[in-house]
Amino acid sequence: MASALAAPLMPFLRPMPLPRPSTIRCLLRYSTTTPCRAEDRNLVASRTASPTYPPPSMRSNLRPKESHASHRSSHPKKTRNCPIRGTSHHQPAAPKLIPTPVEPLAEGLCAPNLPYFVTRTPSNELPIYTLRKRGGNMLLTRVKKIDGKIEDLRDELRVHLGLGEKEAVINRITNHVVLKGHHRPKVEQFLRERKF
Repeated sequence: MASALAAPLMPFLRPMPLPRPSTIRCLLRYSTTTPCRAEDRNLVASRTASPTYPPPSMRSNLRPKESHASHRSSHPKKTRNCPIRGTSHHQPAAPKLIPTPVEPLAEGLCAPNLPYFVTRTPSNELPIYTLRKRGGNMLLTRVKKIDGKIEDLRDELRVHLGLGEKEAVINRITNHVVLKGHHRPKVEQFLRERKF
């Protein structure tokens, strides 16, 4: 019985054989204590060079004490105005220090002073999107890119569209107004009337 239990343990107690010579060579190749076999010839030459090297005939000319550029800098520099784009070579008129008075726009062209602002998309569209959920049966209208007081926009849209309190909500994580139903044309008209 005791020999049956000892038999499986014997392979673990047996001493391991020595590694093969090729394995030892591979490991010694990466040793940090032994110098590399293929050392750079330029590095060896620079270590063994005599202190008098290079001879005077091979030494380069020293830099002059006075720069040639300093002679050129005594002359005034000529400024050249290169055209940025286009082919016109005329000088632009100097900007006036006192700006001309700006005429106020007509009331119909000014945007009303509202506590919120809806930024347009890069393609100059209003950020109003229709979402379809539950297999397309549930339609939601989402207004994105709102700055300022989102609650005021939500309340005005709720009154304008006649929605209940639970049908117009704000997603606080994304700052979007989500309206229950397909109201995209009405919301777009609502925002265009307010010059967005």
